[in-house]
Amino acid sequence: MALLCGRRIWFHSSARGMRNVALTTPVFPCYNAHFRKLRIVHAGASTSAPPSTSKTTNSETKSEVSFVALTPLERLRARQLRDVPRPPGRLSGKEESAKPVSTPLAQSFEQLGLSDELMSAVIELGISKPTEVQSLGIPAVSNGESVVLASHTGSGKTLAYMLPIVQALRRDEAESGKATRARRPRAVVLCPTRELAEQVFHVAKSLCHHARFRAAMIGGGLKMKPQEDILNSAVDMVVGTPGRLLMHVKEGHMAYGDIKYVALDEADTMFDRGFGPEVRKFLGPLRNRSSQPGGTGFQTVLVTATITKAVQKVLDEEFPGIRHIHTSTLHKKVSSARHDFLKLSGTENKLEALQQVLEPSLAKGNRVMVFCNTLNSCRAIDHFLRENGIQTVNYHGEIPAEERVENLNKFKEETGARSFPALVCTDLAARGLDLVVDHVIMFDFPLNPVDYLHRTGRTARMGAKGKVTSLVTKRDSTLAGQIEDAMSRGESLEALTSSREKVAAMKQQELEVRQRQNSKEAASKGNFRGSKKRILASPNASKSFQAPKGSRGKARFEGVSKQVENVTKKNSGFFIRKK
Repeated sequence: MALLCGRRIWFHSSARGMRNVALTTPVFPCYNAHFRKLRIVHAGASTSAPPSTSKTTNSETKSEVSFVALTPLERLRARQLRDVPRPPGRLSGKEESAKPVSTPLAQSFEQLGLSDELMSAVIELGISKPTEVQSLGIPAVSNGESVVLASHTGSGKTLAYMLPIVQALRRDEAESGKATRARRPRAVVLCPTRELAEQVFHVAKSLCHHARFRAAMIGGGLKMKPQEDILNSAVDMVVGTPGRLLMHVKEGHMAYGDIKYVALDEADTMFDRGFGPEVRKFLGPLRNRSSQPGGTGFQTVLVTATITKAVQKVLDEEFPGIRHIHTSTLHKKVSSARHDFLKLSGTENKLEALQQVLEPSLAKGNRVMVFCNTLNSCRAIDHFLRENGIQTVNYHGEIPAEERVENLNKFKEETGARSFPALVCTDLAARGLDLVVDHVIMFDFPLNPVDYLHRTGRTARMGAKGKVTSLVTKRDSTLAGQIEDAMSRGESLEALTSSREKVAAMKQQELEVRQRQNSKEAASKGNFRGSKKRILASPNASKSFQAPKGSRGKARFEGVSKQVENVTKKNSGFFIRKK
C-alpha cells in the first residue's frame, strides 16, 4: 500500500510497518479506471532514501521502492519527461579513422547541371536543396549510366531519376529533330502497384508544364479502351504496371522501337514478390534489340529503399555490370523520426494499449497509420476504434483497387465534417505510398527488419519530423530488442536480416533433429509392439500363461487366451523352426 503526501511517499509493509521515502522530484498520481490502481509517474530519474529506523543501506531501500506497472501511455509520458537531449559524444581515434569519408554533396540543383526548364519546375515544387540520393543519382543518370539507386524511403528517389530522364528526352529530341510518334514512347517507368504508378505519374505531370513533354499512366484495374486512346497519341513517357503494359503490347497498342530509358521503381519488390517473370518478359525485346549488331541499347535505372544481399545478387545477375549507388542512410534509422518500443505484459489488453497511444496523437491533429500483420487484425482494430468513436479507413489486399484509392483520398483530406485521421493497413501500404503521416503505430510488430524500415518510412519524409510507436509483445521482444540496439548505435538493420535468417536456419535444423529423434523413438516402440505380437502369435505362447486367481482375473485371462488362439490360427506354423 502506498500513500502520497506532498513530496513523500509512505509504503506499508506487514513485516516492517510504515516506511517513508522522500523524492527529490515531484510525483504525479494517475488513476486508471481499467486497472483500478493508483499509478505513480515519476518526473525524474534520481531518488534518495532518508534515514530509517531499520538497519538498511541506501541501495536496499531503493530496491524496495517498486512502482506499480504503468500503462503504455504513462510509459510514454514518463519517457518524455526523462529524455534529455544530449550532445553527440566524440568518437575515439580508432572510430574516427574507421569512419568513411563522404564525398561532397551538391548544395543546390544548379550544381547538378539541370536545364532552365527543369530548374523552374523544381522551384515550383518548393525544393531548394537536393537530398543525398539526388546529389549522387542525378549526375550518374545524366551521364547515361545504368544504376541502382538505394536510399531510405522518403528521400526523394523519384525526382532523382525523373529529372535526368526528362532532361535526356529533351536533349534527344533537340539532337535528332524528330517528334514523338504514336504508340512509341521513349521512356517507361514500371511500378509494382497501381497506387505507386499514380504517384510517379503525378510527379512526371508536375514537370510536364515546364519541360514540355507528355506522360501517360497505364495501370491495372482500369478500362483498356481509354488507355488505348492515350497510347494512340504521341506520348513521351509511360508510367504503369508490368502486367497491363504487356497486355497493350500484345494487342499492338504499344511498340518497343523508340524505348531508350527504363526505370524500375521499388525494384526489390519487383524481383522479390512475384513480378520478376513479367519484368523479364517486358525487357526481353529490348535486350534482344541491343544484342543485335548495330542495335540500339537502353539505359536502366533501378530504385529501391532496401536491398538485401539476396536481392542484390538477383539484380547483379539480371543486369550485369550495373552500378550500385547506396546512400549513407540506407537500412538505418531516419534521424528526424523518434522510435518508441512499448513492451506489453501478458495481462495488458493490446487494443486498449493502442487506444491509449492513438487518442493523444489524434488530439494533436496528427495523421496516423496503424500497421497490422494480418487481415483479421485490421478488421478487429477497425471495429474496436469505430466502437470507441474513432473514424478509420482500411487499406489491405482484400479491398478492391478503386476502393483503396478512395480510402487513401479520404485519409489525405485533413478538413471536412467527416475526417478520417487513422489508416488501418497491412504491409501493402508500407511501400511506395507518398503520404503525409505524423505518427506510425505498429499494432503487430513486423516479422523482419526490412518491413520495419518500410513501415517507418511512411513518416519523417524529406526531412520532416515524425514518430514511430511499436507495441511489443513477448513473442516480438527478441527482434525488437535487436532493432532498438542497432538504431541506438547507428548501425545498419540489414545485418539483422541475415542474422535472423541464420537463427531461423538453426531452429529449422534443431526441429529436424528433434523430428528424427521422435521418429526413431516411434520406430523402437513399434518394434517392441511387433515383437510382443510375435510372441503372442507363437504356437506355444498359451502354455506360458497361467490363470490368475479371482473372478476378474480369470475373465481377463480367458479373453487374452482367446486372442492368442485367434492369432495363432492366422499365423499357424509361421514361427516354427525347421529342423
